[in-house]
Amino acid sequence: MAEESRLAAFKFEIDPTSCALSGGEDYELLFTVSQNDYEKVSANSNISIIGYMTEDTEGSTIITKGGGRHAITAQGWNPLK
Repeated sequence: MAEESRLAAFKFEIDPTSCALSGGEDYELLFTVSQNDYEKVSANSNISIIGYMTEDTEGSTIITKGGGRHAITAQGWNPLK
């Protein structure tokens, strides 16, 4: 996230991580693969590994590079509402 965006989020008292996850008009295709196929997928330079699946009991969270944990909640635009 650009420093200017991070500072703007703090100014408006919005969590910058939530903004990065839910804001903007940038889209990419996300998919999951079996852990057994990790080596095959990670060898492709056109694919970015962004995480891994866990047991339901661990909940839905994102862990930042700094070790912070943020609950993942669906936000954003719903064209059907």
